[in-house]
Amino acid sequence: MNLKRLQAFHAVYSTGSVTEAGRRLHLSQPAVSRLIADLEHELGLALFVRQRQRLVVTSEGRAFFREAERALAAVNQIADIARDIRTLQGAHLRVVAPMIVAFGLMPEAIRAFAREHPKARVSLEVRHMDEIADWVTSGPFDAGITVMPFDDARVTCERLATLRCLLALPRDHRLARKPHVRLHDLAGERMILPPPGNRNRDRYAAALASVGVPYDGSIDTPSALSACQLVAAGLGLAIVDPFTARAASGIVVRPLRPAIELTFGLFFPANRPRSVMVRSFARAAQSVAKSASRTR
Repeated sequence: MNLKRLQAFHAVYSTGSVTEAGRRLHLSQPAVSRLIADLEHELGLALFVRQRQRLVVTSEGRAFFREAERALAAVNQIADIARDIRTLQGAHLRVVAPMIVAFGLMPEAIRAFAREHPKARVSLEVRHMDEIADWVTSGPFDAGITVMPFDDARVTCERLATLRCLLALPRDHRLARKPHVRLHDLAGERMILPPPGNRNRDRYAAALASVGVPYDGSIDTPSALSACQLVAAGLGLAIVDPFTARAASGIVVRPLRPAIELTFGLFFPANRPRSVMVRSFARAAQSVAKSASRTR
């Protein structure tokens, strides 16, 4: 069944005029008449008869109109569904991240995504770095953000940005008066540490060891945001990513010299096509990361 023929029939039936139907459909009068004739030939029914220079619907035409209206309503519903899919109306994005990203970069990426798709639902799962690939490949998750390098054949990882870490200090700390803090200035300072086995703990320790400073502390936490709260309570200093530093309160932050850098990346299941929703989230995350790169 040709959709244009159904639309022409519906328009002529509704307006009672081929001319008005043509205006509604943006077609010429002969084009509308041809569509009606083709439909009648296809159906083997006379839908209209001409009486005194006007079209009059037949009883068969009235019966067919009810079915045509249902069919066109279904077509319109399909178009609405397609629009909702395209605009992510009612879509559900499932993302996963380690703690450093979940309380740092991820909220800003989700906010940028939600601005574009305010009616989409988002679920964020926080997992240990070693569990993330399992969660993405075996669970219902669509994408994630992590600290790189992140090597696992089951996921595809794409670089977002490389950013310089900041030092979180209590507001009244002696180093808060400096425009930046050199790593050797941290000699003798108590640090709030990532937990043992955490890659960032090893990364920060190596940077301090390069200038002969031990990376010592009596408190560790897997959350950079928690570390900032402990800093605000006067329990030590912490090296944190710039996204978490922006979200924290009660502290001051200073650049470190030489810089300690973290590279963030997006990751996706390697063998799963990326949906419109996932691509939109990736663009949002890339926009946030690019903005942070410009201001670092």
